[in-house]
Amino acid sequence: MSQHQGDEEPFYFSQRARFMDQLNLAAVSTAVSVSRHFIRLTLSKWHARAIEGDAALVVSELVTNAVRATGGVLDRQPTWSELDELNLVTVRMLGLPTSVVIEVWDVSPKNPVLTTPDDDTEGGRGLLLVQSLSSQWGSHRTPRGKVVWSELQVPGATSPVLPRRSRSQHSNVQPAARADPWLLRRVLVGLQPPGPTAAHPPR
Repeated sequence: MSQHQGDEEPFYFSQRARFMDQLNLAAVSTAVSVSRHFIRLTLSKWHARAIEGDAALVVSELVTNAVRATGGVLDRQPTWSELDELNLVTVRMLGLPTSVVIEVWDVSPKNPVLTTPDDDTEGGRGLLLVQSLSSQWGSHRTPRGKVVWSELQVPGATSPVLPRRSRSQHSNVQPAARADPWLLRRVLVGLQPPGPTAAHPPR
């Protein structure tokens, strides 16, 4: 449950990821639920559903923090004019031989601070939950912000359990700092429940 923070290089940088999946999300409240679906689908594909519950809790906390840190909208749907100013949050999963690493990228350079809240404190418990569920976790800065990551061990994985691909490369992809407004509108419309107008667009 150790924490690694700042300029310290994460342990998994020295390992070759056997599998990787990534999702870019607008910094809005729906990013949290969409990230959970992404985690569940990916772990099912990787045959690592034993950690699905813990992984969903971890990504929920990390994405919520990332949306807040980037000035996203958590309490409502953004207005039309706000779409142009929204940043992106990136969720990336790395499959290692015996564990899975969840990364959440955002554009804020400030590293998360683990605090111990009082009994009367309403917030601040998210990172404590991440720490309790992770074998290790931490954060590091990037040219466009930071990454907060969590490692979850796959129970019983003493040998490679995740799907192997012929060639695995470490991805150097960077999350976009600013979302494309046209793409965001398409994403937000797609996440909303279908209505009469969506089901029968004007001809």
